[in-house]
Amino acid sequence: METPKDGRTRHRIIDMPMGVDPPSMTMDKKLIINVAPTGAFTSDRENLYHPCTPDQIADAAITSYRAGASMWHVHCRDAEGNPTKDPDIMKETIDKVLAECPDMITSLNVSAVLHKAGIEHFLPMVEPLLKAGRKYIRSVVLPPFHKASRPVTKASLQESVTYFQDNGIVMEFQIHHYEALTNVLHWLIDPGLLKPPYILNIVLGHHSNAFAGPTGPDPWGHMYLITMMNLMPRDHAVVGVIAGGHNWLPLTLEAILLGADYVRVGMEDTVWMYPHREDKITHCAEVIKKVALLSREVGREIATPAEAMQVMGMP
Repeated sequence: METPKDGRTRHRIIDMPMGVDPPSMTMDKKLIINVAPTGAFTSDRENLYHPCTPDQIADAAITSYRAGASMWHVHCRDAEGNPTKDPDIMKETIDKVLAECPDMITSLNVSAVLHKAGIEHFLPMVEPLLKAGRKYIRSVVLPPFHKASRPVTKASLQESVTYFQDNGIVMEFQIHHYEALTNVLHWLIDPGLLKPPYILNIVLGHHSNAFAGPTGPDPWGHMYLITMMNLMPRDHAVVGVIAGGHNWLPLTLEAILLGADYVRVGMEDTVWMYPHREDKITHCAEVIKKVALLSREVGREIATPAEAMQVMGMP
């Protein structure tokens, strides 16, 4: 600093050679995009374009793959359009996708059938698909927390983790809130039961349910996401972000900027395209194209299925 004759303090501008500011490596990795074409709650009542039949769901996954999605989160519907865990219907739908996209990763939802403790409740769905081949069930989504309709306990969660690891199936843990993260840390990671990498999905506005993290009003959803990102384990963690509801797009972009390993988007989690408008999403592929474009615009390329499998520790 310099003190001129008038007594005022002035800061000298220090000449700094170009290039001395080191690059930030936060985004120095490819982005994995996971598409969720349909779910257990949203239907064509909320969005006329919502896929419900096996053909519609498969088409959403296939066109999303071509737009940049390397994996898809599998939910299926029966002939009446109701959610189903019938392994025959699930295999039929998955087969349609694999016929066009043989390397697309299948991520199976088992949380919707965990209405009681113990693995016996999801075995009727999982076992037939596992016997049909690993390609039908590369990973599963598990909720690591208790709520009235899903009595997950420490014992039941550890039992589920042991079963899936013994069968070479990767687990994605849905981190809806602090309790979910604490349970994974203390019940699974600290005792050494869960093998790395630890796949942890930060969930905001999921189906607009109150038990998921907040998405608004701005800026609280963004601050919550930053907080949760900083609470994730530093070693061996693969961090995903699932942002639903009206505000999914800005939060997904924030996740990309914060260096999340992957994002999940699609009609399961929202029916709207923009946070401030009522435009309905007409096809999951348009969402994937937008996310892939935004990612590339900020310097992150999109991971292939093979690259995604390597990051997520899939056999």
